[in-house]
Amino acid sequence: MTDVQTLEHRSIGPAEAETALLENYAKLVRLAYLVLPPSLGRHRRILAAHGVVQHALPDRRKIERETADTSALSFLRRRVVQGAVRQSRSRTPLRLLPQVWGLRLFPKSGAADDLALDHALAVRSPEARAAWALVRAERLSIAEVEQELRAAGVRHPERAIAEAGELDEAAVAGIHGPLDAAVFDPCSVRLAPSDLMRRRARGRAVTICVTAVLVLAILLSLLVSGGRERAETTRVQSVQAPTLTQTTKLSPDALRRTGATRWQDTARVDFTAWPPRGGLVNDKALLARALDTWTAGKDVTAVVNTSLAAPTEEPQLLYAGEVDGKAVVVLHDGRRLARYTEGDGLVVARTDDADVTTAGAVALSRSAQGIRYLTAPWVATAGLRDLKKPDTPARDLGRQDGVTEPVQPPAANCSSWPALQLRSSSAVAEKHAFLLTDLGGLSPTHLTYMPPPSEGVARSPREATGGPALVSWSRTVCGLQTLQDKGIKTANNWVFAEQTLPDRTSADWVCTRSDSWEGSGWASVRLLPAGLVAGQATNTAICSRFDQNVLATTAWHAPSGGATYLLAAGSRHVDRIAVGPQTVQGRLVAIPGRTTAKVSAHLTNGTTIKPLNK
Repeated sequence: MTDVQTLEHRSIGPAEAETALLENYAKLVRLAYLVLPPSLGRHRRILAAHGVVQHALPDRRKIERETADTSALSFLRRRVVQGAVRQSRSRTPLRLLPQVWGLRLFPKSGAADDLALDHALAVRSPEARAAWALVRAERLSIAEVEQELRAAGVRHPERAIAEAGELDEAAVAGIHGPLDAAVFDPCSVRLAPSDLMRRRARGRAVTICVTAVLVLAILLSLLVSGGRERAETTRVQSVQAPTLTQTTKLSPDALRRTGATRWQDTARVDFTAWPPRGGLVNDKALLARALDTWTAGKDVTAVVNTSLAAPTEEPQLLYAGEVDGKAVVVLHDGRRLARYTEGDGLVVARTDDADVTTAGAVALSRSAQGIRYLTAPWVATAGLRDLKKPDTPARDLGRQDGVTEPVQPPAANCSSWPALQLRSSSAVAEKHAFLLTDLGGLSPTHLTYMPPPSEGVARSPREATGGPALVSWSRTVCGLQTLQDKGIKTANNWVFAEQTLPDRTSADWVCTRSDSWEGSGWASVRLLPAGLVAGQATNTAICSRFDQNVLATTAWHAPSGGATYLLAAGSRHVDRIAVGPQTVQGRLVAIPGRTTAKVSAHLTNGTTIKPLNK
């Protein structure tokens, strides 16, 4: 749950607010960093982000006046958003603490990812950057984001949210660096000297001017001071130089190893909580070969949109053992998985922003017998089911030390589609079951489901383990065949409309959305159970939490014969649909004798949308 919720009427004391700031300091600085304009440069931007957060704590009277019905963290987050937006709009930026002289500060992160993100953020308004950061970094729902923006003083939060959706669609290549706390820590920075030539030139100019107006004693004092500064600069330069020239030698002795029970006592249940497993975790020669392969870049391949660069420091060891007659090592560098197979080389795949489900299993091997998975330490039970047979229960899946028996990949003709049905331990919150299926790569795809719309707040995706979800996926899963080996992280079936057809049978309008680890999105709308494709889109935010307004249309013939109909359906915020010159009130249309027409839909907020292309 997020911390944006209705609380009892009370005031937050200064001590509670200060404690919340200290406990969430890095998180709040990251939020400010994402909202501030990239044009500041990374040095000024990281300092300004720290300054915004340090100024987010007002005096005692203001806290007591503003914090009714909200948590301390929510109050501070609103103050940070408000301060970062104001700082972005300011023509004369405040001199925010801390101040650093003679050095440049750079947050440690994934350089290429940051550059792509900065380009996307730079062209958006501060309010849109705030909306985007609240969804992507703070994981708030759209309704919660609108509430937070209004509380922070944003006049038109709906516009900011719409612009944030465009940002997410435009920035589909490498945008996760600053969103991953394991990669981007705003409190961990690199130091480098400022422009040494410019500093020396300025020093000489100052010396000449001072010489003309000051006495000899003052001049000598300045020269001594300048000499000390140059000596300090030289020392900084000598420290930095090795990191620019030498190649890091990764050592198996320095591999990070998580404790066996760490996953039971952490709020971050992902790959960072995996302990090392397998019978070869102490085989230093094997681990050295895996690290050397990754460092050398030879025999290294990558899942689409994954960097091949070697890690800059020792990664985390997840597994080392023998699988189907070959030694296998699995490593994690905070944002990528790497699987080394003796004799076959090393494969790298993105896994940034993983969670309890998307970090639920890793493919250890692929052979004629099938795929063997290593399940997460928090997986209590594992089953195997065929998505093409929704009424057939899952059978137990054999495991030994977390390694499963071979699982067949989906059949080429889609006659069967195996999926892992895993249930998490009661030690990690809900003890819920979830589905994962193979679409290539190292980590299987997480399947979810959104039921038909109802009144009130829009629902969020839920696990696809219930009866309606399984029936829905049995009808749409074959459409995932085109997404093999594209690094798909999650796929969701959203029933955005239900319609009684002219022959009095019931039909569902389902948007199947698939998202890759790097952000690309694919959407396809089908009319079920007829299986008619009513629209599709690539590199889009449609049917995601950033764009839940969808319109689709298709021609339909009754199975028993008779007239042809033009059908159209819109999502929950559609209040009328235009078909040519005709306007129909509501979200559903069935017009006899038509197969094509110009169709559009009007939303309750006054905007107009068009149907997905077929």
